Amino acid sequence: MRPTRGRGLAVALVALAAAGCEAPADRVFVNGSIWTGEGGARAQALAVRGNRLAAVGTDAAVRALAGRSTEVVDLAGRFVAPGLNDAHLHLLHVETVDLAAARDVPEIQRRIAVYARAHPEATWVTGRGWFYGAFPGGMPHRRILDEAVPDRPALMTGYDGHTAWANSKALQAAGITRETPDPPRGAIARDAAGEATGVLKEAAIGLVRKHVPPPSEEEKYRALKRRLDEAASYGLTSVQNASALDLPIFERVLAEGGLKVRVYSALTFQKDPAADELARYKALRQKHAGPLLKLGAVKGVVDGVVESGTAAMFEPYVVTGGTGLPNWTAADLNRTAALYDKEGFQIFLHAIGDKAIHMALDAYEHAARTNGANGRRHRVEHIEVPLLTDLPRFKALGVIASTQALFANPDKNTLEVYAVNLGPDRASRAMAFRSLDAAGAVQAFGSDYPVFSMEALTGIHTVVTRTTPEGTPAGGWNPQERISAEAALRHFTVDAAYASFDEAIKGTLVAGKLADFVVLSEDIVAGPPERILTAKVIRTVMDGRDTFRAGP
Repeated sequence: MRPTRGRGLAVALVALAAAGCEAPADRVFVNGSIWTGEGGARAQALAVRGNRLAAVGTDAAVRALAGRSTEVVDLAGRFVAPGLNDAHLHLLHVETVDLAAARDVPEIQRRIAVYARAHPEATWVTGRGWFYGAFPGGMPHRRILDEAVPDRPALMTGYDGHTAWANSKALQAAGITRETPDPPRGAIARDAAGEATGVLKEAAIGLVRKHVPPPSEEEKYRALKRRLDEAASYGLTSVQNASALDLPIFERVLAEGGLKVRVYSALTFQKDPAADELARYKALRQKHAGPLLKLGAVKGVVDGVVESGTAAMFEPYVVTGGTGLPNWTAADLNRTAALYDKEGFQIFLHAIGDKAIHMALDAYEHAARTNGANGRRHRVEHIEVPLLTDLPRFKALGVIASTQALFANPDKNTLEVYAVNLGPDRASRAMAFRSLDAAGAVQAFGSDYPVFSMEALTGIHTVVTRTTPEGTPAGGWNPQERISAEAALRHFTVDAAYASFDEAIKGTLVAGKLADFVVLSEDIVAGPPERILTAKVIRTVMDGRDTFRAGP
Protein backbone atom coordinates (compact mmCIF):
# COMPACT_ATOMS: atom_id res chain seq x y z
CA MET A 1 0.00 0.00 0.00
CA ARG A 2 1.25 3.45 -0.88
CA PRO A 3 1.23 6.39 1.54
CA THR A 4 -2.02 8.33 1.85
CA ARG A 5 -2.02 11.16 -0.70
CA GLY A 6 -5.10 13.26 -1.14
CA ARG A 7 -6.99 14.58 1.88
CA GLY A 8 -6.11 18.16 0.93
CA LEU A 9 -6.83 21.02 3.28
CA ALA A 10 -10.24 19.80 4.42
CA VAL A 11 -8.94 17.78 7.35
CA ALA A 12 -6.58 20.56 8.38
CA LEU A 13 -9.38 23.13 8.39
CA VAL A 14 -11.71 20.87 10.40
CA ALA A 15 -8.94 20.40 12.96
CA LEU A 16 -8.34 24.14 12.95
CA ALA A 17 -12.00 24.87 13.67
CA ALA A 18 -12.02 22.34 16.50
CA ALA A 19 -8.96 24.02 18.00
CA GLY A 20 -10.70 27.34 18.57
CA CYS A 21 -11.10 26.82 22.29
CA GLU A 22 -7.54 25.64 22.85
CA ALA A 23 -4.61 27.64 24.14
CA PRO A 24 -3.02 30.12 21.71
CA ALA A 25 -0.34 28.85 19.38
CA ASP A 26 3.27 29.33 20.37
CA ARG A 27 4.20 30.41 16.83
CA VAL A 28 2.32 31.16 13.65
CA PHE A 29 3.88 31.33 10.19
CA VAL A 30 1.84 33.39 7.75
CA ASN A 31 1.94 34.72 4.19
CA GLY A 32 3.65 31.69 2.71
CA SER A 33 3.23 29.20 -0.10
CA ILE A 34 3.03 25.94 1.83
CA TRP A 35 3.33 22.63 -0.03
CA THR A 36 1.59 20.30 2.38
CA GLY A 37 2.42 17.02 0.64
CA GLU A 38 -1.27 16.18 0.69
CA GLY A 39 -2.08 15.59 -2.96
CA GLY A 40 -0.32 18.79 -4.03
CA ALA A 41 -2.49 20.99 -1.79
CA ARG A 42 -1.18 24.45 -0.87
CA ALA A 43 -1.85 26.54 2.22
CA GLN A 44 -0.91 30.06 3.30
CA ALA A 45 -0.08 29.61 6.94
CA LEU A 46 0.55 27.18 9.77
CA ALA A 47 0.50 27.31 13.55
CA VAL A 48 2.77 25.51 16.01
CA ARG A 49 1.84 24.56 19.54
CA GLY A 50 4.56 22.75 21.42
CA ASN A 51 6.15 20.30 19.00
CA ARG A 52 3.01 19.81 16.89
CA LEU A 53 1.22 21.58 14.09
CA ALA A 54 -1.88 23.15 15.59
CA ALA A 55 -3.31 24.19 12.23
CA VAL A 56 -2.54 24.48 8.53
CA GLY A 57 -4.74 26.69 6.40
CA THR A 58 -5.45 30.28 5.40
CA ASP A 59 -3.77 33.34 6.87
CA ALA A 60 -6.97 34.53 8.50
CA ALA A 61 -7.77 31.19 10.12
CA VAL A 62 -4.26 30.65 11.42
CA ARG A 63 -3.88 34.22 12.71
CA ALA A 64 -7.00 33.56 14.80
CA LEU A 65 -4.91 31.14 16.88
CA ALA A 66 -2.37 33.82 17.85
CA GLY A 67 -2.42 35.20 21.37
CA ARG A 68 -0.52 38.05 22.96
CA SER A 69 2.58 35.90 23.51
CA THR A 70 2.47 34.14 20.13
CA GLU A 71 5.44 34.71 17.84
CA VAL A 72 4.22 35.71 14.38
CA VAL A 73 6.59 34.94 11.53
CA ASP A 74 5.97 36.57 8.14
CA LEU A 75 7.12 34.11 5.48
CA ALA A 76 7.08 36.88 2.85
CA GLY A 77 5.67 34.54 0.23
CA ARG A 78 8.41 31.95 0.64
CA PHE A 79 8.00 28.25 -0.08
CA VAL A 80 7.46 25.86 2.81
CA ALA A 81 7.66 22.07 2.66
CA PRO A 82 7.63 19.24 5.18
CA GLY A 83 11.03 18.72 6.74
CA LEU A 84 13.33 16.87 4.37
CA ASN A 85 14.11 13.27 5.27
CA ASP A 86 17.32 11.63 4.04
CA ALA A 87 16.31 7.98 3.79
CA HIS A 88 19.84 6.54 3.55
CA LEU A 89 23.05 7.94 4.98
CA HIS A 90 25.87 7.21 7.42
CA LEU A 91 25.64 10.15 9.76
CA LEU A 92 28.68 9.79 12.00
CA HIS A 93 31.60 10.61 9.71
CA VAL A 94 34.88 11.82 11.19
CA GLU A 95 36.65 14.02 8.67
CA THR A 96 40.24 13.51 7.60
CA VAL A 97 41.54 14.36 4.09
CA ASP A 98 38.53 15.45 2.04
CA LEU A 99 38.94 14.32 -1.58
CA ALA A 100 35.29 14.66 -2.62
CA ALA A 101 35.72 17.57 -5.05
CA ALA A 102 39.21 16.67 -6.29
CA ARG A 103 38.86 15.84 -9.97
CA ASP A 104 42.43 14.99 -11.05
CA VAL A 105 45.62 13.42 -9.71
CA PRO A 106 47.54 16.68 -8.99
CA GLU A 107 44.66 18.05 -6.92
CA ILE A 108 44.30 14.77 -5.03
CA GLN A 109 48.03 14.70 -4.27
CA ARG A 110 48.01 18.35 -3.21
CA ARG A 111 45.18 17.88 -0.73
CA ILE A 112 46.76 14.79 0.81
CA ALA A 113 50.20 16.40 1.09
CA VAL A 114 48.81 19.58 2.65
CA TYR A 115 46.93 17.55 5.27
CA ALA A 116 49.98 15.39 5.99
CA ARG A 117 52.20 18.43 6.54
CA ALA A 118 49.62 20.02 8.80
CA HIS A 119 49.34 16.87 10.95
CA PRO A 120 52.88 15.65 11.63
CA GLU A 121 51.61 13.96 14.81
CA ALA A 122 49.34 11.59 12.85
CA THR A 123 50.88 8.13 12.66
CA TRP A 124 48.61 7.36 9.68
CA VAL A 125 47.24 9.76 7.05
CA THR A 126 43.69 8.84 6.11
CA GLY A 127 41.06 10.35 3.86
CA ARG A 128 37.98 9.70 1.81
CA GLY A 129 36.12 10.75 -1.30
CA TRP A 130 38.26 10.10 -4.39
CA PHE A 131 36.45 9.32 -7.62
CA TYR A 132 37.56 6.57 -9.98
CA GLY A 133 37.29 8.95 -12.92
CA ALA A 134 40.10 11.13 -11.52
CA PHE A 135 42.67 8.45 -12.35
CA PRO A 136 43.87 7.25 -15.77
CA GLY A 137 42.22 3.89 -16.38
CA GLY A 138 39.78 4.42 -13.51
CA MET A 139 41.99 3.20 -10.64
CA PRO A 140 44.76 4.76 -8.51
CA HIS A 141 48.20 3.26 -7.78
CA ARG A 142 50.29 3.18 -4.61
CA ARG A 143 53.07 5.17 -6.33
CA ILE A 144 50.80 8.22 -6.63
CA LEU A 145 50.08 8.08 -2.91
CA ASP A 146 53.74 7.42 -2.08
CA GLU A 147 54.62 10.75 -3.71
CA ALA A 148 52.13 12.60 -1.49
CA VAL A 149 52.94 10.71 1.73
CA PRO A 150 56.40 9.12 1.60
CA ASP A 151 57.13 9.03 5.33
CA ARG A 152 54.25 7.06 6.93
CA PRO A 153 51.31 4.81 6.10
CA ALA A 154 48.38 6.34 4.23
CA LEU A 155 44.94 4.93 3.36
CA MET A 156 42.40 6.79 1.23
CA THR A 157 38.88 5.37 0.90
CA GLY A 158 37.01 5.89 -2.36
CA TYR A 159 33.84 7.95 -2.44
CA ASP A 160 31.64 4.86 -2.33
CA GLY A 161 33.40 3.22 0.63
CA HIS A 162 33.88 -0.04 -1.28
CA THR A 163 37.43 0.53 -2.57
CA ALA A 164 40.47 1.87 -0.73
CA TRP A 165 43.90 3.04 -1.85
CA ALA A 166 46.99 2.36 0.22
CA ASN A 167 50.55 3.60 -0.11
CA SER A 168 53.57 1.29 0.11
CA LYS A 169 54.10 1.88 3.83
CA ALA A 170 50.47 0.98 4.55
CA LEU A 171 50.81 -2.26 2.59
CA GLN A 172 53.99 -3.02 4.54
CA ALA A 173 52.30 -2.27 7.86
CA ALA A 174 49.55 -4.75 6.96
CA GLY A 175 52.05 -7.36 5.75
CA ILE A 176 50.56 -7.45 2.25
CA THR A 177 52.97 -8.95 -0.29
CA ARG A 178 52.63 -10.65 -3.65
CA GLU A 179 51.99 -13.90 -1.74
CA THR A 180 49.09 -12.53 0.30
CA PRO A 181 45.89 -14.27 -0.84
CA ASP A 182 42.67 -12.41 -1.52
CA PRO A 183 40.37 -12.60 1.51
CA PRO A 184 36.87 -14.03 1.11
CA ARG A 185 34.59 -11.45 -0.58
CA GLY A 186 37.52 -9.14 -1.29
CA ALA A 187 40.32 -8.53 -3.78
CA ILE A 188 43.85 -7.11 -3.68
CA ALA A 189 44.47 -5.47 -7.05
CA ARG A 190 47.78 -6.51 -8.63
CA ASP A 191 49.87 -5.42 -11.59
CA ALA A 192 51.13 -7.66 -14.40
CA ALA A 193 54.06 -8.77 -12.22
CA GLY A 194 51.74 -9.82 -9.40
CA GLU A 195 52.63 -6.91 -7.09
CA ALA A 196 49.89 -5.16 -5.10
CA THR A 197 48.96 -1.85 -6.72
CA GLY A 198 47.59 -0.41 -3.48
CA VAL A 199 43.95 -0.81 -4.55
CA LEU A 200 41.90 -2.87 -2.10
CA LYS A 201 38.36 -3.96 -2.92
CA GLU A 202 35.58 -4.79 -0.47
CA ALA A 203 36.73 -7.13 2.36
CA ALA A 204 40.39 -6.60 1.43
CA ILE A 205 40.14 -3.06 2.84
CA GLY A 206 39.99 -4.57 6.31
CA LEU A 207 43.47 -6.05 5.93
CA VAL A 208 44.85 -2.51 6.19
CA ARG A 209 42.11 -0.65 8.03
CA LYS A 210 42.48 -2.78 11.16
CA HIS A 211 45.93 -1.21 11.61
CA VAL A 212 44.63 2.39 11.47
CA PRO A 213 44.19 3.98 14.92
CA PRO A 214 40.46 4.66 15.48
CA PRO A 215 39.18 8.15 16.30
CA SER A 216 38.67 8.96 19.97
CA GLU A 217 35.24 9.18 21.57
CA GLU A 218 35.62 12.96 21.80
CA GLU A 219 36.53 13.20 18.11
CA LYS A 220 33.42 11.21 17.22
CA TYR A 221 31.25 13.36 19.49
CA ARG A 222 32.48 16.59 17.90
CA ALA A 223 32.07 15.11 14.43
CA LEU A 224 28.46 14.11 15.12
CA LYS A 225 27.65 17.61 16.35
CA ARG A 226 29.06 19.04 13.11
CA ARG A 227 27.09 16.58 11.01
CA LEU A 228 23.87 17.53 12.80
CA ASP A 229 24.50 21.22 12.13
CA GLU A 230 25.19 20.45 8.49
CA ALA A 231 22.03 18.35 8.13
CA ALA A 232 19.86 21.09 9.60
CA SER A 233 21.42 23.67 7.28
CA TYR A 234 20.22 21.59 4.31
CA GLY A 235 16.63 21.51 5.55
CA LEU A 236 16.78 18.00 6.96
CA THR A 237 14.63 17.21 9.97
CA SER A 238 14.93 13.41 9.77
CA VAL A 239 17.57 10.94 8.65
CA GLN A 240 17.70 7.16 8.30
CA ASN A 241 21.09 5.81 9.29
CA ALA A 242 22.11 2.80 7.21
CA SER A 243 24.94 1.55 9.39
CA ALA A 244 25.31 0.45 12.99
CA LEU A 245 25.30 3.44 15.32
CA ASP A 246 28.07 4.27 17.70
CA LEU A 247 25.22 4.30 20.17
CA PRO A 248 26.92 5.90 23.22
CA ILE A 249 27.81 8.95 21.11
CA PHE A 250 24.22 9.35 19.90
CA GLU A 251 22.86 8.78 23.41
CA ARG A 252 25.15 11.49 24.76
CA VAL A 253 23.91 14.03 22.22
CA LEU A 254 20.30 12.93 22.78
CA ALA A 255 20.66 13.42 26.55
CA GLU A 256 22.00 16.93 25.94
CA GLY A 257 19.01 17.80 23.77
CA GLY A 258 21.34 18.23 20.82
CA LEU A 259 19.75 16.00 18.18
CA LYS A 260 18.79 18.44 15.43
CA VAL A 261 17.33 15.69 13.27
CA ARG A 262 15.25 12.64 14.08
CA VAL A 263 17.36 9.50 13.63
CA TYR A 264 16.03 6.11 12.57
CA SER A 265 18.90 3.66 12.51
CA ALA A 266 19.66 0.13 11.47
CA LEU A 267 21.67 -2.47 13.34
CA THR A 268 23.91 -5.00 11.59
CA PHE A 269 22.27 -7.81 9.59
CA GLN A 270 24.26 -10.86 10.69
CA LYS A 271 24.20 -14.34 9.21
CA ASP A 272 22.16 -16.72 11.39
CA PRO A 273 22.14 -14.49 14.50
CA ALA A 274 22.12 -16.31 17.83
CA ALA A 275 19.22 -16.01 20.26
CA ASP A 276 21.16 -13.80 22.66
CA GLU A 277 22.09 -11.40 19.86
CA LEU A 278 18.46 -11.16 18.76
CA ALA A 279 17.47 -10.50 22.35
CA ARG A 280 20.03 -7.67 22.52
CA TYR A 281 18.63 -6.15 19.32
CA LYS A 282 15.09 -6.37 20.68
CA ALA A 283 16.14 -4.63 23.89
CA LEU A 284 17.73 -1.80 21.88
CA ARG A 285 14.59 -1.52 19.74
CA GLN A 286 12.46 -1.23 22.87
CA LYS A 287 14.83 1.27 24.53
CA HIS A 288 15.00 3.58 21.54
CA ALA A 289 11.56 3.77 19.93
CA GLY A 290 11.56 7.45 18.96
CA PRO A 291 10.54 10.10 18.32
CA LEU A 292 14.12 11.45 18.21
CA LEU A 293 16.13 8.22 18.19
CA LYS A 294 14.62 5.00 16.92
CA LEU A 295 16.12 1.58 16.26
CA GLY A 296 14.08 -1.00 14.42
CA ALA A 297 15.88 -2.18 11.31
CA VAL A 298 18.84 -4.33 10.32
CA LYS A 299 21.18 -3.54 7.43
CA GLY A 300 23.01 -6.05 5.22
CA VAL A 301 25.25 -5.70 2.17
CA VAL A 302 24.59 -8.07 -0.71
CA ASP A 303 27.24 -6.82 -3.14
CA GLY A 304 29.75 -4.07 -3.98
CA VAL A 305 29.90 -1.29 -6.57
CA VAL A 306 29.99 -0.95 -10.34
CA GLU A 307 33.20 1.05 -10.84
CA SER A 308 35.44 -1.60 -9.32
CA GLY A 309 33.41 -4.47 -10.74
CA THR A 310 32.25 -5.82 -7.38
CA ALA A 311 28.48 -5.23 -7.72
CA ALA A 312 26.85 -8.60 -8.47
CA MET A 313 25.68 -8.81 -12.09
CA PHE A 314 24.18 -11.54 -14.26
CA GLU A 315 26.56 -10.74 -17.13
CA PRO A 316 30.29 -9.82 -17.06
CA TYR A 317 31.57 -6.27 -16.81
CA VAL A 318 32.99 -4.67 -19.94
CA VAL A 319 36.24 -3.32 -18.43
CA THR A 320 36.96 -5.15 -15.19
CA GLY A 321 35.51 -8.47 -16.30
CA GLY A 322 33.83 -10.93 -13.96
CA THR A 323 30.34 -10.65 -12.54
CA GLY A 324 31.09 -9.12 -9.14
CA LEU A 325 31.62 -10.23 -5.57
CA PRO A 326 28.34 -11.14 -3.86
CA ASN A 327 28.62 -11.30 -0.08
CA TRP A 328 25.89 -13.90 0.33
CA THR A 329 24.70 -17.15 -1.17
CA ALA A 330 21.00 -17.15 -2.00
CA ALA A 331 20.31 -19.85 0.59
CA ASP A 332 22.08 -17.96 3.40
CA LEU A 333 20.41 -14.66 2.49
CA ASN A 334 16.93 -16.20 2.29
CA ARG A 335 17.28 -18.02 5.60
CA THR A 336 18.66 -15.00 7.48
CA ALA A 337 16.07 -12.61 6.02
CA ALA A 338 13.25 -14.91 7.10
CA LEU A 339 14.69 -15.06 10.62
CA TYR A 340 14.85 -11.29 11.07
CA ASP A 341 11.45 -10.90 9.44
CA LYS A 342 9.96 -13.35 11.93
CA GLU A 343 11.40 -11.30 14.79
CA GLY A 344 9.75 -8.12 13.54
CA PHE A 345 12.75 -6.27 12.14
CA GLN A 346 12.63 -4.18 8.99
CA ILE A 347 15.49 -5.19 6.68
CA PHE A 348 17.68 -2.90 4.56
CA LEU A 349 19.67 -4.76 1.89
CA HIS A 350 22.34 -2.89 -0.08
CA ALA A 351 22.00 -4.23 -3.62
CA ILE A 352 23.46 -2.42 -6.64
CA GLY A 353 23.92 -4.96 -9.43
CA ASP A 354 21.00 -6.61 -11.19
CA LYS A 355 21.80 -10.03 -9.68
CA ALA A 356 22.07 -8.60 -6.15
CA ILE A 357 18.76 -6.74 -6.52
CA HIS A 358 17.14 -9.95 -7.76
CA MET A 359 18.59 -11.85 -4.78
CA ALA A 360 17.28 -9.26 -2.31
CA LEU A 361 13.77 -9.40 -3.76
CA ASP A 362 13.92 -13.20 -3.72
CA ALA A 363 14.91 -13.10 -0.04
CA TYR A 364 11.92 -10.93 0.82
CA GLU A 365 9.62 -13.15 -1.19
CA HIS A 366 11.01 -16.15 0.70
CA ALA A 367 10.41 -14.39 4.03
CA ALA A 368 6.79 -13.69 3.09
CA ARG A 369 6.24 -17.32 2.09
CA THR A 370 7.85 -18.51 5.32
CA ASN A 371 6.23 -16.13 7.80
CA GLY A 372 3.24 -14.74 5.94
CA ALA A 373 2.73 -11.21 4.67
CA ASN A 374 3.19 -8.86 7.61
CA GLY A 375 3.63 -5.31 6.34
CA ARG A 376 7.28 -5.24 7.33
CA ARG A 377 8.21 -2.77 4.56
CA HIS A 378 11.59 -4.31 3.84
CA ARG A 379 13.87 -2.24 1.64
CA VAL A 380 16.38 -2.56 -1.15
CA GLU A 381 19.07 0.12 -0.88
CA HIS A 382 20.54 1.78 -4.00
CA ILE A 383 18.98 -0.34 -6.82
CA GLU A 384 21.40 1.11 -9.34
CA VAL A 385 21.14 -1.35 -12.25
CA PRO A 386 17.91 -3.33 -11.90
CA LEU A 387 16.43 -5.78 -14.34
CA LEU A 388 13.38 -4.00 -15.70
CA THR A 389 11.40 -7.20 -15.12
CA ASP A 390 12.13 -6.90 -11.38
CA LEU A 391 10.62 -3.44 -10.97
CA PRO A 392 6.97 -4.59 -10.57
CA ARG A 393 8.09 -6.90 -7.75
CA PHE A 394 8.64 -3.92 -5.44
CA LYS A 395 4.94 -3.08 -5.37
CA ALA A 396 3.86 -6.72 -5.39
CA LEU A 397 6.03 -7.53 -2.37
CA GLY A 398 5.52 -4.21 -0.56
CA VAL A 399 9.26 -3.54 -0.71
CA ILE A 400 10.57 0.03 -0.39
CA ALA A 401 12.85 1.27 -3.19
CA SER A 402 15.48 3.23 -1.24
CA THR A 403 17.40 5.17 -3.89
CA GLN A 404 19.85 8.08 -3.92
CA ALA A 405 19.10 11.07 -6.11
CA LEU A 406 22.70 12.27 -6.53
CA PHE A 407 23.82 8.86 -7.78
CA ALA A 408 22.47 9.97 -11.16
CA ASN A 409 24.86 12.93 -11.35
CA PRO A 410 26.44 12.46 -14.82
CA ASP A 411 29.95 13.63 -14.02
CA LYS A 412 33.21 12.27 -15.42
CA ASN A 413 33.17 9.36 -12.99
CA THR A 414 29.67 8.32 -14.07
CA LEU A 415 30.13 8.72 -17.81
CA GLU A 416 33.73 7.58 -18.25
CA VAL A 417 34.08 4.81 -15.65
CA TYR A 418 30.67 3.70 -14.32
CA ALA A 419 28.74 3.64 -17.61
CA VAL A 420 31.68 2.25 -19.59
CA ASN A 421 32.11 -0.70 -17.22
CA LEU A 422 28.40 -1.49 -17.48
CA GLY A 423 28.19 -1.18 -21.25
CA PRO A 424 25.45 0.77 -23.06
CA ASP A 425 22.54 -1.60 -22.47
CA ARG A 426 22.91 -1.83 -18.71
CA ALA A 427 23.92 1.82 -18.40
CA SER A 428 20.65 2.78 -20.10
CA ARG A 429 18.68 1.34 -17.15
CA ALA A 430 20.85 2.77 -14.39
CA MET A 431 19.20 4.92 -11.71
CA ALA A 432 15.73 4.12 -13.05
CA PHE A 433 13.81 6.57 -10.87
CA ARG A 434 10.94 7.19 -13.29
CA SER A 435 10.57 3.50 -14.07
CA LEU A 436 10.36 2.67 -10.36
CA ASP A 437 7.63 5.28 -9.94
CA ALA A 438 5.78 3.95 -12.98
CA ALA A 439 5.93 0.44 -11.53
CA GLY A 440 4.13 1.67 -8.42
CA ALA A 441 7.03 1.35 -6.01
CA VAL A 442 7.24 3.50 -2.89
CA GLN A 443 10.55 5.25 -3.56
CA ALA A 444 12.41 7.01 -0.75
CA PHE A 445 15.33 9.30 -1.59
CA GLY A 446 18.57 9.62 0.34
CA SER A 447 22.17 10.73 -0.17
CA ASP A 448 24.31 7.86 1.16
CA TYR A 449 26.40 10.55 2.86
CA PRO A 450 29.41 10.69 3.01
CA VAL A 451 29.30 9.13 -0.47
CA PHE A 452 27.52 12.31 -1.60
CA SER A 453 26.47 15.51 0.12
CA MET A 454 23.33 15.58 2.27
CA GLU A 455 22.18 18.58 0.20
CA ALA A 456 18.79 17.34 -0.97
CA LEU A 457 18.12 20.32 -3.25
CA THR A 458 21.09 19.39 -5.44
CA GLY A 459 19.74 15.85 -5.57
CA ILE A 460 16.33 17.09 -6.66
CA HIS A 461 17.92 19.13 -9.45
CA THR A 462 19.83 16.03 -10.59
CA VAL A 463 16.77 13.82 -10.94
CA VAL A 464 14.73 16.56 -12.61
CA THR A 465 17.37 17.34 -15.25
CA ARG A 466 19.68 14.27 -15.30
CA THR A 467 22.52 16.75 -15.83
CA THR A 468 25.30 18.12 -13.66
CA PRO A 469 24.72 21.52 -12.02
CA GLU A 470 26.68 22.94 -14.97
CA GLY A 471 24.10 21.51 -17.40
CA THR A 472 26.14 18.67 -18.91
CA PRO A 473 25.72 16.51 -20.86
CA ALA A 474 23.41 18.32 -23.25
CA GLY A 475 20.00 16.68 -23.12
CA GLY A 476 20.85 14.79 -19.92
CA TRP A 477 22.03 11.28 -19.11
CA ASN A 478 19.27 8.70 -19.49
CA PRO A 479 16.74 11.53 -19.79
CA GLN A 480 13.89 9.02 -20.03
CA GLU A 481 14.33 8.52 -16.27
CA ARG A 482 13.73 12.16 -15.31
CA ILE A 483 11.02 12.84 -12.75
CA SER A 484 9.26 16.04 -11.72
CA ALA A 485 10.44 18.22 -8.87
CA GLU A 486 7.22 17.49 -7.03
CA ALA A 487 7.78 13.73 -7.32
CA ALA A 488 11.34 14.17 -6.06
CA LEU A 489 10.14 16.26 -3.12
CA ARG A 490 7.61 13.56 -2.25
CA HIS A 491 10.41 10.99 -2.21
CA PHE A 492 12.33 13.17 0.27
CA THR A 493 9.28 13.73 2.50
CA VAL A 494 6.09 11.68 2.15
CA ASP A 495 7.69 8.46 0.93
CA ALA A 496 10.73 8.73 3.19
CA ALA A 497 8.41 8.96 6.21
CA TYR A 498 6.55 5.87 5.02
CA ALA A 499 9.86 4.03 4.62
CA SER A 500 10.49 4.36 8.37
CA PHE A 501 6.86 3.70 9.48
CA ASP A 502 6.41 7.35 10.42
CA GLU A 503 3.73 8.55 8.00
CA ALA A 504 1.25 9.06 10.86
CA ILE A 505 3.44 11.69 12.53
CA LYS A 506 5.49 13.34 9.78
CA GLY A 507 6.11 13.64 6.04
CA THR A 508 3.17 15.95 5.37
CA LEU A 509 2.06 19.25 6.92
CA VAL A 510 -1.25 18.44 8.59
CA ALA A 511 -2.66 19.56 11.91
CA GLY A 512 -1.65 17.15 14.64
CA LYS A 513 1.58 16.02 13.06
CA LEU A 514 5.03 16.95 14.28
CA ALA A 515 6.14 20.53 13.60
CA ASP A 516 8.94 19.60 11.22
CA PHE A 517 9.27 21.84 8.15
CA VAL A 518 11.68 23.81 6.00
CA VAL A 519 11.39 27.33 4.57
CA LEU A 520 13.05 27.86 1.17
CA SER A 521 13.79 31.04 -0.71
CA GLU A 522 12.32 29.68 -3.95
CA ASP A 523 9.33 27.58 -5.03
CA ILE A 524 11.19 24.51 -6.27
CA VAL A 525 8.02 22.78 -7.45
CA ALA A 526 6.46 25.49 -9.62
CA GLY A 527 9.58 27.10 -11.03
CA PRO A 528 12.04 26.05 -13.73
CA PRO A 529 14.80 23.56 -12.79
CA GLU A 530 17.35 26.37 -12.53
CA ARG A 531 15.43 27.71 -9.56
CA ILE A 532 16.17 24.54 -7.59
CA LEU A 533 19.88 25.29 -7.69
CA THR A 534 19.44 28.89 -6.57
CA ALA A 535 17.04 28.03 -3.77
CA LYS A 536 18.41 28.55 -0.26
CA VAL A 537 17.31 27.09 3.05
CA ILE A 538 16.03 30.07 5.07
CA ARG A 539 14.83 28.23 8.17
CA THR A 540 14.63 24.63 9.38
CA VAL A 541 12.14 23.78 12.12
CA MET A 542 12.25 20.42 13.90
CA ASP A 543 10.03 19.55 16.86
CA GLY A 544 8.70 23.09 16.78
CA ARG A 545 12.09 24.75 17.31
CA ASP A 546 14.49 26.35 14.88
CA THR A 547 17.47 24.12 14.17
CA PHE A 548 18.82 26.39 11.44
CA ARG A 549 18.34 30.04 10.46
CA ALA A 550 20.05 31.62 7.48
CA GLY A 551 22.10 34.71 8.19
CA PRO A 552 20.94 38.20 7.23
